[in-house]
Amino acid sequence: MTKSKKDISNLIIRNLRLDDFDQIVHIDSLATGYPRNHYFEKKFRRILGEDAQLQLAMVAEMDKKVVGFIMGEANSGEYGIAEPVASVDTLGLDPDYDRSGIGKALLDDYCSMAEKAGIELMTTLVPSDWPNIIEFFKANDFRPAGILALDRKLNPVVKFEG
Repeated sequence: MTKSKKDISNLIIRNLRLDDFDQIVHIDSLATGYPRNHYFEKKFRRILGEDAQLQLAMVAEMDKKVVGFIMGEANSGEYGIAEPVASVDTLGLDPDYDRSGIGKALLDDYCSMAEKAGIELMTTLVPSDWPNIIEFFKANDFRPAGILALDRKLNPVVKFEG
C-alpha cells in the first residue's frame, strides 16, 4: 500500500546547522536500526568546521522539525576523474514523509547548489540490495557510472573507530 501524499507546502530546505544533529541521528537510526552518533560527529566537523570549503549539506524542515537531510563532498581529480565532482554520501528521510516529494526536493536543491559552485558531475554509491534507494536515484536522472566499485574483505586485528 502506498502512503498518502502529505502536504509539503510549508517545506523549507536550508543549510545544515549544528543544532540539527540530534534530529538527523534520529532519522538515520530509523533506517539503520541504530544511532550512528560517531559517524555524524565526524560529518558535522567536516561540513561545519573551519576547513569546510563548500557546504554540501542540507536539511528539509517542516514546522521547525527536520524531516530529511542530504550530505556529501566536492572533489576534483579523485579516481582519475578530471572534472569537479560532488557526491551524495548520506541521505535520510523521516518515514512519515516517504514518497512525499521531500527527497526529490532535497536532491534538486543539492544539485543546484553544486552546479552554482561549478560542479559538473554528481555521484553516489548505493548498496545493490537497496532497491528503493536505487529506484529513487534512477528516477532522479542518476545512471550507472562508467566506473567499477571494487572491494576486498579484510580480517582486522582491532576494530576501526574512524
